[in-house]
Amino acid sequence: MNEGTIGKPVKTRLPVWRRLGVRLGASFLLVTAVGIFLSGLLQYRSQEQVLRRAIGIFLLNVARTGALLVDGDLHDRAVKEGSRDTAAYETIRSHLHDIQQTNELRNPVYTLYDVKGDRAHFAVISMGEEPFGKEYLLAPEIQPILDRVMKEGTAAFTGIYTNEHGTWFTAFAPIRNAAGKTVAALDVDFRAGAVYLERLKDIRRELYLHALAGAMLALVAGVLLAGQITRPVGQLSRMARRVVEGDLTTPERITSQDEIGLLGNVLHLMVERVHVSHRNVVDVLVRVLQAQGRETGSLSQLAGAALALADHLELSPSQREALELGALLHDIGEIRVPDAVLEKAGPLTSEERELVQQHPAWGVEILETVPVLTPALDIVGAHHERYDGSGYPQGLRGEDIPLTARIFAVVDALDAMTHDRPYRRARPVPEALEELRRESEKQFDPRVVDAALKIPSERWEELLLRQAGTIDSEQTG
Repeated sequence: MNEGTIGKPVKTRLPVWRRLGVRLGASFLLVTAVGIFLSGLLQYRSQEQVLRRAIGIFLLNVARTGALLVDGDLHDRAVKEGSRDTAAYETIRSHLHDIQQTNELRNPVYTLYDVKGDRAHFAVISMGEEPFGKEYLLAPEIQPILDRVMKEGTAAFTGIYTNEHGTWFTAFAPIRNAAGKTVAALDVDFRAGAVYLERLKDIRRELYLHALAGAMLALVAGVLLAGQITRPVGQLSRMARRVVEGDLTTPERITSQDEIGLLGNVLHLMVERVHVSHRNVVDVLVRVLQAQGRETGSLSQLAGAALALADHLELSPSQREALELGALLHDIGEIRVPDAVLEKAGPLTSEERELVQQHPAWGVEILETVPVLTPALDIVGAHHERYDGSGYPQGLRGEDIPLTARIFAVVDALDAMTHDRPYRRARPVPEALEELRRESEKQFDPRVVDAALKIPSERWEELLLRQAGTIDSEQTG
């Protein structure tokens, strides 16, 4: 019957990562980020293809122009002579050197002949010391392209490829003799080095910047959109949490005009009706208890006094609701105790005392099957516990006793001391308050006693000693 078992509010506050607003915002950000990434990746691939094609077309134009400067018949003579030290070789080499210089190419321009499968032979080279006729092993990527140039006599360029000398782009143009026959191919190479990689780096940088800007925009838009969507859901959640915690009195209007708003307003009406039904059930039970011999209005008087004391302590709305409900129903278990025992003027026997001490547990058994009444269980089951652990039925001690039960115990004791009982006369309120002081840290929570002593005795008299008719009129009103 402590706060860890009976009447404890259900923990309904979700962790941050499980909240709908966070999930929506994160989902929006994730979807947008994935979209930006895929879009950027496609853009990067497209830009890379454009860059490759631009390089290829440039090389192709150089190769075509250069091939027009090379006389095919002169090239055949140079091949037949087979030496670098001939006038034919030197004339062609001079033209190739001019092509290289004019187009600011870093790599030599050269001609290839005797192309067969994966092999060809060097003929004339614009610069360098490659021997005439040296065999050249063709990379697999350029074999079909060079073969087509030689057979069809059309210029073409390769994609990017790699061989033992590096990564390259290459364009080929046919060199024709006077009869129009292709006798060699002009090879123009471009090493995919610093310039190409730097341009790709620039493209990637632009992609990252665009992605970052898009992600920031998505984050802001996601937060705003998620807040707009989840605000009414949060209001609905707070309303549901209050209901679960037993607070049926605090209104929460849903401001949204959509389906969620309609659902919230319907729930609000349901809570109001549940609250009315709840109060009606409590009123019926209070009347039954008063019919057992209590003075009319005395239970409402106790509840009002308990709430007045709670004003000096920090209680949540749900705790105040539980305090009031528990005060009204605290002795419901006495329904099972025979009237002869309850009204006995003399001392109780040990068997009778044991019977009376069962009424808190009986009260819990009666109420725990009715969900709307379970907030009262802390007081019903623990209002006879003592702060020093000598109470009943469980012998709870100190903070193990629910706070609402510790508050009600003080008010119940004041009420008992200031009213006549079959076995003794009523005490004056100041004397009863002094008794509270003496029992502080023994029977009662010292913090609650201190709060009770801050209330003037005249105020306690108003709370505890009002006429029954006045109390009854307040209850029915």
